[in-house]
Amino acid sequence: MNEMRLEPPTSAPPPVPPASGGSLASGVGLAWLVMVVGEILVVMTGNLGAILGGMGLPPLAVIVWAFVLLGQGKARTGKGMFLGLLSVIAVLLLLVAACFGLMSNFH
Repeated sequence: MNEMRLEPPTSAPPPVPPASGGSLASGVGLAWLVMVVGEILVVMTGNLGAILGGMGLPPLAVIVWAFVLLGQGKARTGKGMFLGLLSVIAVLLLLVAACFGLMSNFH
C-alpha cells in the first residue's frame, strides 16, 4: 500500500502592509489650511505693497509642498493638495461672480 507523507506546514511570512500614499482628504485640508492661514498672515502685515506682493505666496507654498509630498511617495496627499488649491480658486471665482451678480441690480 502507498503511504502518503505530508510535509509539515511552513509558516508564511506575515503580510506586508502596503505603503501609505496618504489621503486625498488630508491633502485638501492641508491646502485649505495653508491658504487661509497664509492669507491671514499676509493681510496682517498691514502694508499695501506687502499685501499685494504677498498674495501669491500661499498658493506657491501649496504647490511646492504638493510636489515635495509627491516626491516622498505620498502621492494621494500631494494630489489632494492640488485638488484643494483648485477648490479654493473655484470658491473665490464663485464669490466674485456672486458679488457681481449682487451689484448688477443697482442701477
